[in-house]
Amino acid sequence: MGYPAFWVRDAAMMLGADLISAAELKGWITLIARTIRSADWNVRDGVVVPAFFVPDHINFDGSACFYPGSYESGDKQGGPPWGKFPPLDDNFYFIDMVYQHWRLTQDRAFLRAPIQTASGEMPLIDLCDRVFRAIRTSPVADLVITSEIDNAKDWGFCDAVTKSGSLLFPSILRSIAGWHLSKLFTALGDEDRAKLSHLQSVSTSFGIAMTFLAPPHRTDNSAASEAWLHSATEVGNQPDVWGSAFAVASRVIQAEDAARVSRALVRAFRDKTAVRDGLVRHILTTDTKSNAGWQQSVSPVGEYQNGGYWSTPSGWYIAAMHLTDPAAARDMARDLVRTLRSWLRDDGTTRAWEWSNPDTGRAANELYAASVALPWITLKNAGLLTLLRDD
Repeated sequence: MGYPAFWVRDAAMMLGADLISAAELKGWITLIARTIRSADWNVRDGVVVPAFFVPDHINFDGSACFYPGSYESGDKQGGPPWGKFPPLDDNFYFIDMVYQHWRLTQDRAFLRAPIQTASGEMPLIDLCDRVFRAIRTSPVADLVITSEIDNAKDWGFCDAVTKSGSLLFPSILRSIAGWHLSKLFTALGDEDRAKLSHLQSVSTSFGIAMTFLAPPHRTDNSAASEAWLHSATEVGNQPDVWGSAFAVASRVIQAEDAARVSRALVRAFRDKTAVRDGLVRHILTTDTKSNAGWQQSVSPVGEYQNGGYWSTPSGWYIAAMHLTDPAAARDMARDLVRTLRSWLRDDGTTRAWEWSNPDTGRAANELYAASVALPWITLKNAGLLTLLRDD
């Protein structure tokens, strides 16, 4: 196995299309809840796990690793280059898990019932509320934030990258989680908390469009009709390919804002500055901030999260392009299917590499579930699975 542990975000990426049973998902929620602390944990000087943070991954013995980079569950985890605080996405993925369980079961009793945490028991719905509010946000736009000194990772698929200021990707996740939380509170008849969560979701969505949307650095007339969402407002203030696609596909940005981003994604697909063979880079090949890579990354350009090509976000990208150019979406979907088929093993399953780079011949970590599950789930929920036919 490339990753011998239970990763919260990777598990969440298999949800939403009934590939995972409600009983299995309930076990995931119970496992994660047992690792959540109700008080700050000062791991060591300069490394702090705030109260109600969800771990990055959980070892097979049940011990929690709150930071990327190792399987350490004690006081040696975290710190440079992995951050003072844990990544800022897993809290929102935990809420998504609880929402997906509710979607499958309509089980109000589970939401109300006490669940075991690392610090005692509390109702699951209250734990979700505390988990949501544990992530620090800007006072005006309700966007997830971090400082360069704290170096909290915006999300796990950029945990080798440093960003600071307001952060795009976890803000998208926050908007979605707020909407999900409002649905859970409504199911329980808690209209006050439902309204608050809904307002927080809307506020974050509005802040995303106001803060991160930027036209391409071009002088031709088409620039006004296109836009990228940038990844952060300080370090990492660069067009975010994955985040732009995700924001459109998840409808966190809508109307003309979504159309402008969709058109930018189409151009990058046609020009091969973001997509190769149906796989997607995090960062444009034309980005000038750091020679087609992130401004600060522990990985060299062309490797891993700093220019490797992934199928994990391909469904988002295809769905986002379909908004303005269905032909481009169909072309990319066919490219993706052909790539997955080119990776077939003797047993008939695709190798489903985590990432690869056709320019270097590098490929890493086969049988990576998110490489297949997330694109399929995204396109199924968007009503676009027929695009995957390779006739």
